[in-house]
Amino acid sequence: MTEAFAFTETDRTKSKWIAKIYQDFVRETGRPRTTLRGLFYYALQRNVSDYPICGGFVGEIRITRPYHENDGEKLAKWMKKAKTLGFIPADAIIEEMPGEHTFLPEPGNRGLANIEVWLNSSAAGPLLCPVCEKHGIVLVSVQGKPSQDRVADLFKRHKSPTTILCLSDLSQGDAFFADELAEDVQRLRPGGGNIKTSIKRIALLPEQILELKIPMIRAHKAKGNKDKFKKYLASYSLDPKNMGEIDALEVYYPGGIASYLDGILSKLCHNQ
Repeated sequence: MTEAFAFTETDRTKSKWIAKIYQDFVRETGRPRTTLRGLFYYALQRNVSDYPICGGFVGEIRITRPYHENDGEKLAKWMKKAKTLGFIPADAIIEEMPGEHTFLPEPGNRGLANIEVWLNSSAAGPLLCPVCEKHGIVLVSVQGKPSQDRVADLFKRHKSPTTILCLSDLSQGDAFFADELAEDVQRLRPGGGNIKTSIKRIALLPEQILELKIPMIRAHKAKGNKDKFKKYLASYSLDPKNMGEIDALEVYYPGGIASYLDGILSKLCHNQ
């Protein structure tokens, strides 16, 4: 018996539902790839009561209801099954890649050589790589704090003033990724060098949450930054118990996260 035939009717029902969500996303946006969390936000914003609640024995649909953020916990499970069953292309939905990744532009493609993009979420990396290649800049993706090796590599690549554009979730654990990176750069700078490094957070910002009407969802428990995060969100009347994810730009920003970054880099290119 092959693996595909070992799935239950519940597996098939849930997998077909996710496949429909993916197909609707492609049809509406024209983009064949997105992140797993990007598809989550697409499902979340649909005002349709079609999420199947299946019976425990044969997988029959007993009721349907709107998709809820709590359903996101099992999204990876059903997505994996949908890919195995062939309902969704294997490379269509991008999931997190453990570790740190540095993507360098092709040799000779200098572009905005004094600018880098640092991403605190590896899943969006493959979506942003073509944009960074287009503009001839380096893309670095990490999970959590970057290692000393990644910071050391930065000094090896640049001998002139550099700007780092940072993208991270708006959460207690990740909102200050850019600030912490700036501290690491200053602390680890070899020989007390004086080459200027400007570090700027471009997403996800509280202003973007309000302007784009991005929903904030319940956050996972995190250590540290509790009071700092609460104070940071206070002037925007946002709940510090919740978080915003950069993957939401896939749905709430026209053209998705790649279009968002391309717009910023195009302006910088024009101004140089």
